[in-house]
Parts: sequence; structure tokens; C-alpha cells
Amino acid sequence: MISWMQENRKYLVVTLWISAFAFIGAGFVGWGSYQYGSKATSIAKVGSVDIKLSELQMAYSNLYAYYNQMFGGKLDQEIAKELKLEESAFNILKREALLLNLAEEFGLKVLDQEIADNIIKNESFFNNGKFDRNQYELILKNNRISLKDYEHRLAKSILISKIRELFPATPTNFEKELFSSVLTLKDKIEYKILSIEDINVSISDNEISAFWELNKNKFLTEQEFKISFIETNIADRNYSDAEQQEFYNTNGLKYESSFEDSRNDILKDMRERDSKRDAMRDYLSFKKGEYNGSIQQSQILSLNNLVLSTVDEDLSELKIAKINDIFKPQISKDRSAFLTIRIDEIIQPREKTFDEVKNDIEIELKAQKSKEAILNMAKETYTNFSGKQTEFLSVADGSKIEGLFPQDGSEFLSSIFTTGTNKGFIPLGSKVVLYKIIEQMIDNNQQEQDLSTQILEVKERVFEDNLIKKLEYYYPVQTYFKG
Repeated sequence: MISWMQENRKYLVVTLWISAFAFIGAGFVGWGSYQYGSKATSIAKVGSVDIKLSELQMAYSNLYAYYNQMFGGKLDQEIAKELKLEESAFNILKREALLLNLAEEFGLKVLDQEIADNIIKNESFFNNGKFDRNQYELILKNNRISLKDYEHRLAKSILISKIRELFPATPTNFEKELFSSVLTLKDKIEYKILSIEDINVSISDNEISAFWELNKNKFLTEQEFKISFIETNIADRNYSDAEQQEFYNTNGLKYESSFEDSRNDILKDMRERDSKRDAMRDYLSFKKGEYNGSIQQSQILSLNNLVLSTVDEDLSELKIAKINDIFKPQISKDRSAFLTIRIDEIIQPREKTFDEVKNDIEIELKAQKSKEAILNMAKETYTNFSGKQTEFLSVADGSKIEGLFPQDGSEFLSSIFTTGTNKGFIPLGSKVVLYKIIEQMIDNNQQEQDLSTQILEVKERVFEDNLIKKLEYYYPVQTYFKG
């Protein structure tokens, strides 16, 4: 009976999809690994879809808020790092970008009216039972999200929903019966956690050298670009109240506050707008070889260290740059000038020396050997071990596994619910958990419920997982950052 239930539970595992657009009102969480200056900076490109730094920051913040709730408000950056929230945030955006590429290929569009309808129906923005524009602006301002960014993300969310609506799924009676049975099924489990941190391995210089000889062509420096550039300073122009009001009315979605509260930003943006015209004139002179001003020399750029570059915008076009190419003006990090850069030299990647990569190889080899060692230990001991015993647990009780984070606990129970054996071991990142099912019961006190929604979520997720795998073959992923 246990074996039958274990085998059939493979259809019933519900996995959580956390939208990068969720958790309005949760607050913004920053982190230190991706230090760029501009929200416009692209950190990756999937097919024809750019992923911006601001989107990655929002996705990370949303994930952090979600897990902070799970941890009772006690999540910190160390735990977040162990949970790999940065990587998860990027994977969410990559998944979205793949679907957006498909939507573009299908010719799907989002109308302004659809965005507006979604906003005015969002109860988060209600006041006294109806949509309130001031409430809308205040909530976004408190979350440090501009109206433009919010509505851009909303448009993407609507577009992804349209893709999902193209592939409807209907729950069958058999699926409803299976879901009902698994929700009443509970296991008492004995388990033991093996950790890579408890494994001691040593790596010899000969092993490192041998690995390097076989893989040296994989250890390359980044392509770099030696540049020159000219500066066009932001002119200290003044504008009348009427001119500023007109600019605000035209660009209102850009600002999070009222006209009076946005005065400084309006003045700065108007000066940048008009100074860019001056910068374009300098750019044309520079391109024709007629520029008479000062030319700054010998700055180094690369695709993965744009944080160190002089400019602050997306320079992904560097990948196709040629010597003497001149890029159109871009704003500097301190927003004091427009910079026009010229490619003077392209420094091609080279194989790193042994000394440059020795430490990296040692870390990689230790990780490999530790993983192999802990898996071998698990294979040798899972049939005969003594560990901790749980109470009767359902598939939803991942937070009740002592010694595991809730996320790992959920993955552990989900894996048990998808295997056909009553004993075994499950790898979980840097851990391997041995387990055996001691006893099983049906909880007849479980309240009956309509499971159509849960079944649809599972079927849609399974379909989407397979669709994403297919799309990864068609839309290449290019990253411009190191996390």
C-alpha cells in the first residue's frame, strides 16, 4: 500500500511559483553583489528581451519578503545567501523573459487600457472602497517603485498571463481523487542529515595541475576594451515655472510625487535633456575628427565589469564593437556630464595562467570530491542508520523538519512523495538526507475541499516547466554581470 501511494504521489507535488511582480507593500531589500548605478542597466538578455538591474532588485526584494515571512521575520543576508535568493531571483526573470519571447513571436500585445483596468481593480490601491490615485502613488513611492517601472512590470505580467491562457488545463475526476488522497496521507519519518561541511577532503597539487591541463581552455580572461572619451557637461540652465509644469505634464509617469515635490528632479531632467543636444553635437564632431576639446585616454571596460566603467548605461553593444567605433553620448555615473566613448583597442580573452586559477580550481575540485564523498556515504548508510523521528507529516509540512530550512524541508517531503521506495536518500544542495518511512496513516479529520485550483496549478506548472526547457533551446541567454 505504501509503495502504491508513493508512486502515485508523483502527480501531486505542488511547486511554488513566486512572481517577480508580487508583494507590493512588502518593502524593498537591497543586497551587495550587484553594484550598478542605474536602474536602466541591462544585466542579461534572453532572446530579444533585456533583463534590467531594477527588475532583478525587485525580484530579489520580493523573494526576500516571502522567505522573511516564512522565517518569522528573522531572515538575514547570510541565510538569504545560503538559500541562493539572488540566483533564484535571476532564474525567475529568465523564465519570464523566455515566455515574453514566445509572446512576441505569437504577436501578443498589451493595450494601455488593459494596464489601466488592472490598476484600478487592484484593491491595494483602494480607499473607501474604490481606486484612489493618491493611494496608488503613495504605495509605489513607499516601495521605491516608480510609476513607469510598475506599469512596465504590470504589462509584462499581463502578457505572460495571455501566454498561459493559450494552454488551458482541465482537472479530471481521477486527478481530483488523487489530490484528495494525498492531502489526507501522512508519514512518520526517520531521517538523518549528512552535510558536506562535515566531509574532509584534500586536494594535491598534482590533482590541481592535471585538472588545469585538461580544462585550461575553459579558464579565460574577459574580453576588454581600451577606450577614449569626451565629456559634455550638464549645462546649468534655468527654466520658467510654466516650462517646468509643461515638462511635468508630459512626463508625469516618470515622477513618484506631485509637481511641487518633484521640482528638483524636473529641473535636473530638463537640463539633461537639453545638454544631450549639446552632447550630440560634440559626438558628431568627435566622429568626424573635428573635436577640439579634451579627450580622456586609457579607460578599460569589459562586459562583466561595467560597474567599474565610466558610463552607467547598458553597453551590451560592446560585444559587437570594432576598433574606432564611437558610441552615442551616455550619462555619467554622477550625472554631471554626457560621455562619448571611442574603442581604441580590443583586448581578446586569453587563457589564464596556472597561478591565476589555482585557487579557483582547488575550490572546484574540493566541491566535486566532497559531493562524491557524501553521496557515497549516503549510498553505504541509508539502509541502516539511526536518526531523528518526525510526527506524522503531510506534504505541506516542510517547515517541521528539524535541521532544514523550510524550503529544503518542502523539497525533502516533495521528493519522498514522488518516490516509489520507503527508504532512500535525497540530495539537498550541500546536504544529503537519509530517510525511511516508519508508519503511514490517513487523516480522516482532513476537511474536504475543492481541489480544482490546486490541480490546475500543478498541471500548468508541469506544462510550463517543459515549455521553458524547450524555449531555452531557441532563445539564447547572455549575462553581463557576475553575481
